[in-house]
Amino acid sequence: MMKPEIAIIGAGLAGVALATRLAPHAEITLVEKSRGLGGRMATRRGESAGFDHGAQYFTIRHPAFHDFLEPAMERGVVEVWDAPLHRLNAAAKLEKLEDRSPRFVANPGMNALVRFFAEPHKPRLNTKIVGVEGKPGHWGLRTEDDQRLGPFAWIVSTAPAPQTADLLPLAPDDAAAVRSVEMHGCFTLMIALGEASSLPFSAAQVEHPVIGWIGANHSKPERASTPALVVHARNDWSQEHLEAPLPWVEAQMMQALATLLPDLADLIAATPVLHRWKYASTATPLGSPFLLDPNRHLAACGDWCIGNRVEAAFQSADALAASLLTQLEIEP
Repeated sequence: MMKPEIAIIGAGLAGVALATRLAPHAEITLVEKSRGLGGRMATRRGESAGFDHGAQYFTIRHPAFHDFLEPAMERGVVEVWDAPLHRLNAAAKLEKLEDRSPRFVANPGMNALVRFFAEPHKPRLNTKIVGVEGKPGHWGLRTEDDQRLGPFAWIVSTAPAPQTADLLPLAPDDAAAVRSVEMHGCFTLMIALGEASSLPFSAAQVEHPVIGWIGANHSKPERASTPALVVHARNDWSQEHLEAPLPWVEAQMMQALATLLPDLADLIAATPVLHRWKYASTATPLGSPFLLDPNRHLAACGDWCIGNRVEAAFQSADALAASLLTQLEIEP
């Protein structure tokens, strides 16, 4: 019996987790619009320092997620980040917080976790999907450079909710549900510091109108020793100014940092780099672990179905995989 052909759009954690679960029972085509893997578990390497400029860490709360990660743990791809967690308020007062659960990172950068699980599936990078054509059970994908991929028995989108709603030919009720998901953006500032630089903390949740997080990337395991700072703006502030000119955004963030870390300006060793995440967090989730239309042979999953945590992306994909296997009459 031939295995069904399934296309998965998006090679972030949800996409590779879904591919991993389905691969023994289906022929998987995993496509990613970017030149690299990771989605929001992203890593950028500069001339002198590296930056995890998306998700800073993740937690493991459910046994299924632990089981999924175990091969990566055995290979040293996943490790505990045991740096103390602090809270920094707008008056620059620092308070150490009690960790409620271990914080984990991937090595040597956060995107290594996605790369580890994606490798067996040979994802097609730099492949932006702009259209879905055909009919249920015989779907085709049209790429930005006008290539045709397929046919596929099923198509699954793990892209952010607005992109999924634009791309998939969903039934009206499903389309409305996906469009009801509210996602917010985020600005991330990456700052390389001088070799002798030291900070009073390694990881801090920030209570400030502009800044929400400051992390010392070099304090994570297996990173370069060059001091590197990752600064996330607050999601609500970012969303309010998402279309503002990037030089203005950077100036506002640097001004805010000057009040929180007055000595920072003297420590900066290279021009800061700003990244705009258009869909960084979920303000209003789908309210269901995934979306699946057995008549149209379309489905979607991602952290936006449940919430914001990295683990939510896995949970969504894992739940969808079980349901898809039932649709394919395969024992989950």
